[in-house]
Amino acid sequence: MVRASLVAFCLLIPLAACADEPAPPAPSATAEPTPASPPRTPPHSATPGVQQFHATELRPGDCIEPLPQTFMVTVVPCHVPHSAEFATTYVLPEGPWPGSDMTRLMENGCFPRMRIKESKRDVIGLWGLGPGPDDWPRYRTSYCLAVPLDGQKTTGRVVK
Repeated sequence: MVRASLVAFCLLIPLAACADEPAPPAPSATAEPTPASPPRTPPHSATPGVQQFHATELRPGDCIEPLPQTFMVTVVPCHVPHSAEFATTYVLPEGPWPGSDMTRLMENGCFPRMRIKESKRDVIGLWGLGPGPDDWPRYRTSYCLAVPLDGQKTTGRVVK
């Protein structure tokens, strides 16, 4: 079975501006890719409302706790304190592995697609979950998560 490595990028910059210096990538992790997204049927959880999904099954507005290090994410009710909210996906352009440009590509691809509530735009940044060099070019999808810039947990929704 093929194992895929992931690279999680934390790009804590406001939606209104771009940083000059890209954030360093988070440590790599491994996860098994799924060939196709089956219908969204989560396993039963001991905690009501808490479900684990593969990132391919996320829907805009899904609240996530904790920040994912692999493509498996834990979705919680949004009234519960959480670290991120799934906003959208972005398919990175074809070509050679972007290496250090991955952060910039995810920024430029995610931010214009993220539909953040107007009242939250100044306090929300980006946490991107994307393919690692071993997965490239077969997997090119980035999963764009809205995260509080202050690093604290939030309650409620930030995505429209």
